[in-house]
Amino acid sequence: MIRGILAVSVLLLLPQSMHAACGVDRWPVKVAADADAPLVNRSVMPASIETLRGIPAPRPLPQDRRIAPMETTIYSVTATITGYRLAPDSSIHLILADERGRTMVAQIPAEPCTAGSRFSTEISEARRRFESRFYATPDYKQIRQAVEVRGIGFFDFLQSQRGLAPNGLSLYPVIDLDFTPPSKPKPPPKESSRHRAVRIPGSCVRPTLTITASKNSACSGESTTISWQSSNPNASVSIDGIGAFLPASGSQVASLTASRAYSGRASTTTCGLGDEAVAVVTLKSNATASLFGPGSVKQGSSGTINFTIDGATSWTLTSALGNSISPSSGTITRSARYEATKTGTDTITLTATGGACGAVSRSATIIITAPANLGLACCDGTRSPSCFNCNDKRGCCSSHGGVCGCPSILGEDLEIP
Repeated sequence: MIRGILAVSVLLLLPQSMHAACGVDRWPVKVAADADAPLVNRSVMPASIETLRGIPAPRPLPQDRRIAPMETTIYSVTATITGYRLAPDSSIHLILADERGRTMVAQIPAEPCTAGSRFSTEISEARRRFESRFYATPDYKQIRQAVEVRGIGFFDFLQSQRGLAPNGLSLYPVIDLDFTPPSKPKPPPKESSRHRAVRIPGSCVRPTLTITASKNSACSGESTTISWQSSNPNASVSIDGIGAFLPASGSQVASLTASRAYSGRASTTTCGLGDEAVAVVTLKSNATASLFGPGSVKQGSSGTINFTIDGATSWTLTSALGNSISPSSGTITRSARYEATKTGTDTITLTATGGACGAVSRSATIIITAPANLGLACCDGTRSPSCFNCNDKRGCCSSHGGVCGCPSILGEDLEIP
């Protein structure tokens, strides 16, 4: 019984990142695993919180692409951490403040959520440095810790995140932390670390909005239905990619050509804008394949066909001339033996199936040439192993459709392939 209690205690003390629940909206960009991550300049640009808060907020925000130059820049901000918590996406959420109490957010993703990140090593080290000093829980903890934070610029959706800059610009992911910065920042007023709710005069309540998609993942060209509902039936709704001045509730069919985040807000003339709502629809990966043949092969010999498939579960190889390929189908093999028994121009076709978005085909051409001094040409494309003279062709190619490489009865010379 005592051993069981000890085992439970150890489990409870494991780092939160061991049980990471990762995010969804703009997540590839948040962890630098997107296609534009190689565009991030590794040179570091010092910046103040005031400057970063003053950059206009762009819209719409793409799900898996970057907005240059802010999201391709690594910023260095020297400030005071006034609060931190473990966010629902397992990131450590830091509130940074300057001497006047202006704030912005920096976030350190959990290691299990950074697969494919260009900066995975740096993110893990930054997380380790923070967790060696502080232990984050879902509840905010107030501190006053000087720090220099280096992170990639990232525009977040405005959803009343504590400390978030008014334009949504944050440092995400954090790739370096220095708790003893060379230039110590001036601390903010003590009251700046408190979270104050924004009160609207009277009994006004800002409208909330919910956006959903009938399909959260689809192939290119497929449709998904975007539906929305505001808490205020008199609100006006605006959704990126759908339209502005929409009714308080409704739906619209959208054709998907890329992963995207449908973000929107509801507003009323008396209470203003509500928080952003987001529905993410990701584009399923198409199966991919490549095929490489030997180019040319002598009749009677063999060659190797090499190929690759990704995002599919099975494959087949076929020869237009009917030449033998072994194996001609499978799930894992990445090469096959090609037997050149028939001459001519052969087309080899690779078909990969079982992918999320259908089959994909690739083709390659192989020229099969006849060796010198080979026997008479048979009508099925093969050569006789024993007959070499048209004057003595009796019985030649008897099981291969007869001889087709000798002069015809009318005296017309047939070209020997």
